[in-house]
Amino acid sequence: MFFAPRHALAARLWLALLLACVMGAAPARAQDGVTELLATLKARASAPASAASDAGTPPADPQLVQRATRETQKDDERILADITARLSRNPAFAGVRAAVQAGVAELDGHVADNDARQLAAKVVGAIDGVVAVDNQLALKTDLRARLGETANIAKERALRTVALVPLLLMAAVVVWLANLLGRWLANHLHIVRLDSRNPYLGTLVRRAIRTGFVLAGLLVALDLLEATALVTAVLGSAGVVGIVLGFAFRDMAENYLSGILLSLRRPFEPGDHVRVDAHEGKVVSLSTRNTVLMTLDGNELRLPNATVFKAVLLNFSHNPRRRFTFKLGVGYGEDLRAAQDLGVSTMAAMQGVLAEPGPSASIDMVGDSAVTINYYAWVDQRQTDFFKARSEAIRLVKTALEDAGMDLPEPIYRVQLAMPEGAPPADAPALPAALSPVAPPSPSLPEAPAPVDPQALARTQADVSPNTELDAQIAQERARNAARDMLQSPGSKPD
Repeated sequence: MFFAPRHALAARLWLALLLACVMGAAPARAQDGVTELLATLKARASAPASAASDAGTPPADPQLVQRATRETQKDDERILADITARLSRNPAFAGVRAAVQAGVAELDGHVADNDARQLAAKVVGAIDGVVAVDNQLALKTDLRARLGETANIAKERALRTVALVPLLLMAAVVVWLANLLGRWLANHLHIVRLDSRNPYLGTLVRRAIRTGFVLAGLLVALDLLEATALVTAVLGSAGVVGIVLGFAFRDMAENYLSGILLSLRRPFEPGDHVRVDAHEGKVVSLSTRNTVLMTLDGNELRLPNATVFKAVLLNFSHNPRRRFTFKLGVGYGEDLRAAQDLGVSTMAAMQGVLAEPGPSASIDMVGDSAVTINYYAWVDQRQTDFFKARSEAIRLVKTALEDAGMDLPEPIYRVQLAMPEGAPPADAPALPAALSPVAPPSPSLPEAPAPVDPQALARTQADVSPNTELDAQIAQERARNAARDMLQSPGSKPD
């Protein structure tokens, strides 16, 4: 932008007056230079009026120049007062000195760190009327000053903590009351008709109620402490963390969900005799991760819940009535009907064998050396041990068949000796007596077996009561895992 000669001269006078105002704060050399410049400008201003009129620039009005100078000084004084007031509010700016010249703020002194240096520039630059900020602040290097400032900061935070003690106590009381109310309501679900017959479902409802009340108490406590922004940050990070943990612990989550479904469906109860694929034992407990079985040898077997949920599960104890079966072979020449009836009557006279449905027998197959007969009988597992009853039935039926004179043959192999061709019969060696031909016995009618005496059979029968060898061991394991057992009955308490 170009100025006319007269306006240029006025501008120079204006600049000279402005420099004259700040001559008192300038060094001696700067003052001398300003004096020379002012003298030059005055000389040019005192040029003949004809030259000024020829140039076309009228002389500046001294009154206007003085008025502008006073207004600039007033603005600088106001800006300096605002800077001093704002910096005095922060103890970190105690060593800062400020000066203002024509709207340019100059900061000098010492601050503790670079953050305070930048903050001072931002505070001063935000004041109305500041054109620029000349930040000449230096960092403190005095160790004593740094330690003193650190002590002041620690003291200030300690005072803030002490001031927050009542709010912290109130927040803790709110969380405690919420937890107490949630626990009371969880233990009295029947009042709001939320109780469930399923033990674990009831446990889930109780835990959900308690967790909900505790979370509500935490939200109220954080609101008292004015820290609700923390909740948003935690919830936002929890979503991302949940996705990561879901992929990392996929198997664990699968076992947990399978445990919940097993608890809801209840395919077995504690103490049930089950078979899961190739694993067999009695149920001890069901946790959130695995199903605990006690093998018939007394060993602890832990199966993942996902495996149990997806596997073929056979529960031997679900129905108290259970049928056992065994096979016996009788000779070809025996009366098969009599062998069947004798075995059935023998099992019917046994203690522990049910009369309804009663024992039965059927011919299974004709083997190489015997005819195989299947014998069946039912027992009540609540009163009779399955394996003991089956063992006794085999022993007693076999004894009854043998006492009746029936043949229970073992496998027979026939050996045939062939004479070489062309050999004279006279030269043939004499056969041993054991291999000499024996005339087959003359067929005779089989005798009817004697009826079974129940009293005599009872005297010879062994114990078939339920097996309780593992009961004490299972009870100990259930008591040990009672806190995390999902098969606890509603309202039951661990021993």
